[in-house]
Amino acid sequence: MNNLRKICFVLALGSLPLGKAFADYAKGTTMFQIYGGGAGLGGHYNQPGMNRDEQDLADGGGLIGGQFLYFFHDNPCLAAGFDISHASFDDFNSSQLLANRLTTSSADNTTGVAILRLSYPKGRFRPYIQGGIGAHHTSLSLTGIPINGSTWSDTGTTESRQLLNDGHIGPAFEGAVGMHIYFTERFFVGAELKILALPGKAFTPTAAGANEGLQNPTSTLSEAGLGLMLGLGF
Repeated sequence: MNNLRKICFVLALGSLPLGKAFADYAKGTTMFQIYGGGAGLGGHYNQPGMNRDEQDLADGGGLIGGQFLYFFHDNPCLAAGFDISHASFDDFNSSQLLANRLTTSSADNTTGVAILRLSYPKGRFRPYIQGGIGAHHTSLSLTGIPINGSTWSDTGTTESRQLLNDGHIGPAFEGAVGMHIYFTERFFVGAELKILALPGKAFTPTAAGANEGLQNPTSTLSEAGLGLMLGLGF
């Protein structure tokens, strides 16, 4: 009799409807996510006759950011929001950019864009694409020091000098693809590949840089970043 009762209990449980393991995106859903990863900066100094590999503005660096979205349409599943990110790029050293000078170039960028996202709304795995438009601030620094027994032509000294230290604000355009993986009804992790176009004015050398023949670096930049994220839907 006890065995029969156990069998009936199991069958009764099996007949109950199963709830959804993960809440689908729907109109009115909101989402917040933070991310971090790596980024590269596209752009170069415009020194004539130089190989582009010796004219990079900076090496790759770290990327951090956050996004907030509101889903305003069910089918297709659309969300609008904003994406704010900051990238600090590592120093790029060159002994070829300027004759008899060891130069160190670095850059950082902060970007804020309004975004529109198209998402797959259900299940554990939810891919998406998004685009956005906003603004950026990018700064660029270049220092130099004489090498190979040379000196600065105006003083005959060998101290380090600031050859460029400039920044500008300009428009920003974003395109991204990503994937969220849900572990509970609300909590997810994910990855996103983001490309930013960052137009702006040309960077201007200091008087010391102009005296060295440093050309104005390119004004149109690009940034590519790959980030891993944590997020919560609510």
